[in-house]
Parts: sequence; structure tokens; C-alpha cells
Amino acid sequence: MPKLLPYVALVAAVALAAPAPRSYGQTNPKPGENPILRDVFTADPAPLVYKDRVYLYVGHDEAKEGQMFNMNDWRCYSSSDMKNWTAHGPIMQVRDFKWATKDAWASQVVARNGKFYFYAAVQEGAPANAKAIGVAVSDSPTGPFVDARGSALVSDKTTPGPNGWDDIDPTVFVDDDGTAWLAWGNPNCYLAKLKPNMTELDGPIQRIEVPNYTEGPWLHKRGGVYYLTYAAFAHQGMWEKLCYATAPRVTGPWTYQGILTEQAKNSYTIHAGVVEFKKQWYLFYHNATLTLPTGESGALGRRSVCAEYLYNNPDGTIQPITHTVAGLSVPPRKGAQPAPPKRPPLAPATAPPPAASAGVTLTENTQPRPAQWPGSPVFSTMPDPATLALDNLSFNHKQGVSSLGQTFEVKADCRLTRLDLFGGDGFGTDARQPVTLALYDLGPAAGLAADAPTYAAGANLLGNANGISYTPQAAGILQFDFAAAQQVTLQAGHRYALELQGVAKSAPLFWRVSRQDTYAGGSAYQNRQPVLLNNKRGYDFALAVYGTLLNH
Repeated sequence: MPKLLPYVALVAAVALAAPAPRSYGQTNPKPGENPILRDVFTADPAPLVYKDRVYLYVGHDEAKEGQMFNMNDWRCYSSSDMKNWTAHGPIMQVRDFKWATKDAWASQVVARNGKFYFYAAVQEGAPANAKAIGVAVSDSPTGPFVDARGSALVSDKTTPGPNGWDDIDPTVFVDDDGTAWLAWGNPNCYLAKLKPNMTELDGPIQRIEVPNYTEGPWLHKRGGVYYLTYAAFAHQGMWEKLCYATAPRVTGPWTYQGILTEQAKNSYTIHAGVVEFKKQWYLFYHNATLTLPTGESGALGRRSVCAEYLYNNPDGTIQPITHTVAGLSVPPRKGAQPAPPKRPPLAPATAPPPAASAGVTLTENTQPRPAQWPGSPVFSTMPDPATLALDNLSFNHKQGVSSLGQTFEVKADCRLTRLDLFGGDGFGTDARQPVTLALYDLGPAAGLAADAPTYAAGANLLGNANGISYTPQAAGILQFDFAAAQQVTLQAGHRYALELQGVAKSAPLFWRVSRQDTYAGGSAYQNRQPVLLNNKRGYDFALAVYGTLLNH
């Protein structure tokens, strides 16, 4: 889960009685103004178009002062005009999944086979005690929904990993050929086909690799283009924004198109739902701006659902969306929705040619999720970067830093030909967020502790003009290749420091760091001080050094 806050609810679930359906609305806001739902706190919107209505499924925030999330049931609202909403009350409570214990988190409903299938993230009980995805079914879009399996569809055993929150935020997309796909996950975006019965996985689980992904995926299709919208940046130490990517097939390859919306007001989380209704596209999300008639105001666990019009460009890309108070209370722009593109896939939002500057060529993501370094490095700080380097660091870490460094030593003289690091994500380099590569000879290692409290840098062995150009990519290997004039000689027994230098508080890219001391010959530094995680030191950045051995 995001490092900004742990993703754990503090209070056990409490069942709530379902009120009779009633028309939603208040006299003060105009119909369609944000937040669009005002009777209770709501989050994680998931729209469904069925016949002539939009059904909106949401989680119900009930957190009190000092709590993070306290969510016990899911609610449904519907509308025929996207402005006036009818509340249908709780459609299901978390304990209706007998194997679940708490946390009625993000959900979605899809119509299939004359029935309505409800997918939701909950906390699975012992022995798993981790997040899981359940599926329920109903004959009506407003329920009642009943557990369709009696067990989790996806559990921690399905996607084993170091975190107990991997399996959250399900979204289901039914393609034109009738194939149904389930996507979910934090911090990984998983994708799996569903069997026609909609209650079992059909085949292996894949991963969707996109930059800055955190959670909350949403899949939709327009024309021949597939869209993935997702909450991003929380794992990079920032409040979530919505980003999106496009692909010619639901299985990819996915092209990152950038930020769709900025962070939500008063809420570090955000969650997208995208739908077309009566030939107009809409984006649903949540913020935390609502104050109930009781005087209870929005907060971390008291969010409120909002909606905006969504417009595409002629090439199929989506126009950036600004959060507004007016929301859907004003008419959509006339003639603003071009026809869907006929020739997918879309071009990247920013072309990512190889970046060359002063003889350094950066090749991005030659091996996403690297289980090992490619080729034969002279040395590496860890053998399996994808498993061992789980945390992201950039120049925005804590109060801001201007350098990230890894010290190392080599056992034999060699001519440096390439440096690989495990990193990616971020906003990309530009005039405001430049990155420079530097390499320093710190002297004989015998006189320096591998985990020294600092190091003194001399002349940059790579020269004074080593700015790099980087376009956001999913986490993977970044290869820095050196021209002959810059292939410096590394001396046996010397300790070196490789630094990424940038602007404090910026985040052009992230370098992944271990959660343990994986390398005895050096250590990870920020501002030439040891990296501290949870107030502890003794970590390493994921780095591999390649070279031609001399005198052999």
C-alpha cells in the first residue's frame, strides 16, 4: 500500500439496516453539483449502464475522528439524467461474505447472463488475514446480492507477496466478443480472464505494467482502443492522481498517456469510474469535501463521490479533466466528442526515443520486473532486484534531497561500459526536473567503511555535462551506456559512488531501494547521508555495473 499512510481500517465492521429507497437531493446544491451524493459519505464509485439508467455502486465511509477507514457496507444509487440520484440503500454488507471479517472496500457490478455480478475487496479471515476479492450475484441491479462462491475468488494465495493488501480494487470488463476480464491490485496491476460463469478465473494471471501505478484500475473501451485508468503516485510518496494508458488489446501492450486528473481535494486517495451514457462520456471519482447536515465534515475516511464530463480528442486520447464544483449541473460542451478512432493503438503522449547526452545513452525498461540482471555484470548490489528492491526513492523523499547515491567497489581493474539500475515511474525529466549522472572515485576501500556515515565527492569521472533525458516508464531496468570517450577505468580495491543528481522535491524518476542490507561493499545514500527507512539504515539501491576486465 502507499507509503503515505498504511492501508488498514481501525474498527471492525458493524452491520447496518437497509433503509427504503428514497429520492436523493438537497435544496442548496444544484442537481449534478459535486459531490453528487450527499446523504452519507461515499467512495470508490463504479458506474453501470443498464437499460435507460446509470447505477452507481459505492463504498460507505463511516470513519470517526482518529480513524482511517471504517467501511461496512456497499450502497447503490441510480439516475436517468446523471443529475438526480435515487438512493437504494445498502445492497450488501461485508459479513454477507461469511469468510470475510471487515472492510467493505472498492467494488463493481457488471451485467451478464441475465444476472448482475458484484465484485468487491474485503478482508479475508484466518488463516489468510489479508485482502481478498469476493463475488456475489443478484437478479436485480439493486440487489439483494448473495455470495456466489462461499469463498474468495482471489486471495493472498492467488498472488503471494510481501504485502497483505495486494488483492483489492477489482474491476471487470466484458469485451465485445463476450470475454470477461478481471483487473485488480495494489501495488501490482493484475489481469485475468473470467470463465463464462463469472465466478472463476480462466487461465493464468498476467500483470499490466504501467508507470506510477498504485491501485484502483478501471477498464473501458471506445472504438478499437482499450483504456486503463488508475490511481497513481502513492507508492512514490505523493497523494494519488489519476493516470491512464491505452492499448490495441486488453492484454496490451499498454502505452502510458499521462496524468488524467490531479489529486482530489482533502483526500490522498482517488478512484476512477468511466462510463458512456446517452452518447456522453463521464468520469466518476471521490474527494473529501462534503459536510453532512449533522455537521460531520469530509476527511481521510469520509469521502464523497463526484462526477465530471469526459472528452476525447480526435486521436482517441482523453482531454485532461479538472475537478469542479459545478460537475454535471452544467450542460456538456456541444460537438466536443469526436468519433472513436479507427486505427488503434494510439501514439504515445510523449515519444520516448533513446536519450543521449554527452555520450551517455539511456535505454529504458529493457527488462520489466527483472528477476535477474541481464548479461554478466562485473558486480551487482543484489541478485534479484524485482524481489529485493521494493521501495521507490526520488528527490522528493522526506523534506527533499538533491542526490541519490550507491557506493560500491570492484575486485579487478575494468573499463566501465554500462550501468544498470532498477527504477522508473515518475514525471520524466524536463527543465524543471533535470537529472544528472555522476560517478566519484572515493579512494581505496580499505580505508573506508562500506556503510560510512557520509562520503566526500571529488571530480565527476563522467565529466560535467551528463544530463539524461527520461520519459516515464513502468518500473524496470534503466541502462546507461557509455561512449568510448567516457568508458572510465575502475580500479580494483577502490570504492566508488554513483549518484543521480536532481532538484530537491522533484520526482522525475524513482530508483528502487532494498528493505535489507543486500550488498556488503557499499550502501545507499541520499544527500550523501545513509538512506533512512523507518528510522533505520543499511539499505542498497538496485545497481549493476558492467565493464571489460583489464589485464586478462
